[in-house]
Parts: sequence; structure tokens; C-alpha cells
Amino acid sequence: MKMFASTSRLLDAILAVAVVIPLSVTGIFSFADSAKAESLIGDFQLSNGFTTSPSIASSLVELSATSLIFSPQPVTPISLSAQTGNFLAFNTANIGNIISFSPLSADNPFLDFGQTLIPGIVQSSADTASITDGINIFTLKSASYALKQSGQNIAVDVALDGFFSSGDETKSQGAGNLTFQINNAQVANVESILSSGGSVKNLAFSGGLFTTTSIPEPATLLGLGMVGGVMAMSRRRKNQDNTINIAEM
Repeated sequence: MKMFASTSRLLDAILAVAVVIPLSVTGIFSFADSAKAESLIGDFQLSNGFTTSPSIASSLVELSATSLIFSPQPVTPISLSAQTGNFLAFNTANIGNIISFSPLSADNPFLDFGQTLIPGIVQSSADTASITDGINIFTLKSASYALKQSGQNIAVDVALDGFFSSGDETKSQGAGNLTFQINNAQVANVESILSSGGSVKNLAFSGGLFTTTSIPEPATLLGLGMVGGVMAMSRRRKNQDNTINIAEM
């Protein structure tokens, strides 16, 4: 019995140390990484922006059966509002084209977040620096659209799915929607236009995106794996304890 008690105390000590080590290691990695960047977490609303130079132009979208094309080009500013979390650091983004709806042939850098003097407004080339630098972005993995009759108009809903990347490529999963309407139209007529290779142009748009979960870093996964292994060892030891106690009875 004395030998069993000593063994039990030794395993308890090993368990305590094993649990502390991965948590400490993970903490060290987290502290070091926090000095560089952190995952983009939160949500925001978006609406079309404006470009004032070389001429005044509202950001608009063109819908076809295979794509969304935004204008003006090469930069299409959008305004961010109602931001939470890390997105409070941004008031403007550059929105890219959906070159094809699901499945996408390749990852599509879709939003590039930054700051302009006035939210959503590009007044000169200097305003585009932070929204075309590829540092804080939303990469689109899949997109699909649906048409719904709403009175005499058509409501268009575009579902988006992808991931956000911060400055050091720390990633968080994200999703959201773009919405716009086609005035004085019937779904059957628009579907006929799209299926024949045509498009509907000059549409204002709005929407919102949010982060769902962070994508764990390798150091965190390592720590969780070690904790899981230690817990499994602890359960096996407890089962052995119960077996010995029953035998002694």
C-alpha cells in the first residue's frame, strides 16, 4: 500500500507539471505574437463608397451569372460602419471582383482594409495606399447568389465565406453577405438575361461580414495536444486506482 501511495503521489506531481508546461509555452508564444499582430475579430457593416478624382463616381456592382464586377477600377472603395473588435481600426476597404461564383477556381483577395480621411471616400491616389497594401484582408473561398421577388423589385443576396488575414498572416474564419436590389423587374426576366450571358449593371450595394472562429496557431495546437495526452494518462491512472481498491475489498 505504501508503494502504491508513493506511486500515486508521483503521478500527481507529473500530471501537474505536464499541464503547466504546455500552458506556459503557449502563453510565451501568445505574448511574443501579440507584439506583431493579432487575429481580426469582430464584425462590421459596409456600403458603397465614392471616388472624387479624376471624376466623381459611386462604387457600383454589375451582376452576371458567373461574377460580380465592381467599379470604378482599379480601386473600388467601400465605407465601413458599426465596426466591433479589431475592425474599429478601419473605416474604408477596397473591394475586389468575384471572378466566378462557387466553386471559386482559386482564393480571391476580396477586401483590403485601411483608413481614409473620410470613410469610404477616395480623394486622391494617396488615399489608396492603406487599402491596396494587402496587409489586412478578407480572402473569399466561396460565394453564391439568390434572387427573390420583393414587390415590384428583386432582392439579390450574395453569401460570402472565407477568412480574414492580419499583418502577420494570422487568420480567422469569416462569413457575411452582400445585398442589393434590381428595381422594377421580375425574377424570371432577370434569370433569362443572366442565363443568356447578359448582366445587370449600375447597382448600389451594402452588406456585412463577421468573424466566426480563429484558426489556431501551431503552438496552440501543440499545447492542446499535450494537455489531452496528460488528461488521458490521468484517466487511466484513476481507473487503475479503482481496480486496486476493488481488489483490496
